[in-house]
Amino acid sequence: MGLLDIHPGLIIWTILTFIALLVMLRMVAWKPLLGMLEERERLIRESLEQARKAKEEADHLMAEHREMLAKARQEMAAIIEKAQRDAEQRRSDILARAHREAEEKNKRFAEELERQKRAAIADVRKETVELVVAAASRLIQAELNEERHRELVRGYLADLESAAPKA
Repeated sequence: MGLLDIHPGLIIWTILTFIALLVMLRMVAWKPLLGMLEERERLIRESLEQARKAKEEADHLMAEHREMLAKARQEMAAIIEKAQRDAEQRRSDILARAHREAEEKNKRFAEELERQKRAAIADVRKETVELVVAAASRLIQAELNEERHRELVRGYLADLESAAPKA
């Protein structure tokens, strides 16, 4: 009996043993193995589905975030634009008020200057009247000779020059 000799009985017993082993494995190990493989496949499918849903949710949240960011940028630009308009309006208001105040001060200054001018003219007229009255009273009191008359007129003119306001 050699190692390479064919023995039909051994072949049949080997085949029967293999079939019996397969039947036993199918009953004992095959169902649990298939069950574990199916469970594993189900878990993988669920994980893939959860990953897909998580990706969709992340994409959705990212889109919302982008929209909110764009909206925030628009609001910020609107706020900046409004602040610039407000600042320009305030600047215009301040300039207009300063211009009005300057015009009012100029008007008050012109009125005060005119009042002082009228007062100065009234003072000059008063002084002139007093000088004329004084000169006339001198003329009446003095002798009416020509030399005396000239002297009085020169004195009157000198009085006028000394009383005249200096410009």
